[in-house]
Amino acid sequence: MFRSNQSILPGWLAFALTIAFVFSGIAVLIFAFLTVQVIMRRPVNPLANSGVQVASIDLNYDQTGPAAVPTMPIGQPTPTLIPTNEPWQGTERVNILLMGIDRRPGEAFISRTDTIMVVSVDPTTQAVSILSVPRDLYAAIPGYGQDRINTAFVYGAHGNNPIGGAALAMQTVEYNLGVPIHHYALVDFSAVTNGVNALGGIDLNVPYTVNDPTYPDMNYGYDPLYIPAGQHHMDGELALKYARTRHGDSDIHRAQRQQQVILAVRNKVLALGAGELIKRAPILYQQLEKGIMTDLSLEQLVTLAQLLSDIPTENIRNEVLGFEYVSSYRTPQGASVLVLNNQAAAPLIESLFFSTSQSSN
Repeated sequence: MFRSNQSILPGWLAFALTIAFVFSGIAVLIFAFLTVQVIMRRPVNPLANSGVQVASIDLNYDQTGPAAVPTMPIGQPTPTLIPTNEPWQGTERVNILLMGIDRRPGEAFISRTDTIMVVSVDPTTQAVSILSVPRDLYAAIPGYGQDRINTAFVYGAHGNNPIGGAALAMQTVEYNLGVPIHHYALVDFSAVTNGVNALGGIDLNVPYTVNDPTYPDMNYGYDPLYIPAGQHHMDGELALKYARTRHGDSDIHRAQRQQQVILAVRNKVLALGAGELIKRAPILYQQLEKGIMTDLSLEQLVTLAQLLSDIPTENIRNEVLGFEYVSSYRTPQGASVLVLNNQAAAPLIESLFFSTSQSSN
């Protein structure tokens, strides 16, 4: 194992490996592990010093269990937030909000977060939990009332501040799920496409045929998608389409596909090995630099990578807030949304984010 006081990698290479880590949330954490060999001065988050103004909420939870998730009457004002998070020190459980930005080429880094996952790493049990949250979940957004949970980022950004958007999205997830969120990572379409391509593609087993004649292209038109059931080697473009499509089934199924893609990337990274990753680092850096944003510091990324490098696959648990945890609802404005069944979801949330051992369904 490399020592932290050895400096044998150039700075650009270390930064490339760190950026690659953020790209998949957990899939390429091994990349950041290599950065322990250098001292990096360039900030991972270019907007780290931006001013942020967001509303506040008293979450009323402790670390022993999830809060009772509030059910707000339609039309009632939302409460305000009181910031409760402290910087992660590397020894306690950390929960990271991973958000995929619905952003087309040339657009600003502000759009709906149609992919929302909470990734939890527990150093004590050496386990990882992943929970996907449906984009159409009808949530209480602090300071803005009720809306789909994927709009919280846009509200908080106020048009040009992605850090404010991320902060409000974190607070919204905290308030509605009762789970403390400590950090975030934002990933756009280009990071997924370019990252998978730079890795040489991924292998996926498609459980049933995907047929989406109205799959959206990057210019708000249509790009019909058809993927037969079976084993496939996917490049970045096809992997992104597979992760985004939902017209053939639902947003719940899409969340399952997104987790499948993340785990497939992780498998590819592990299969390539450190030597091959170093060779590919320059193209990874070039392709991913502008498509990722996070508030995790380099030191925190390195600590995460060290923790996760030894976590076996069987200690990674991935779940979706699926149909057994939500109900369909039509808002007074006529929008079709999903409402969380608090009683049904509480045991799942407890086992994923507060349990001291990994239990499977």
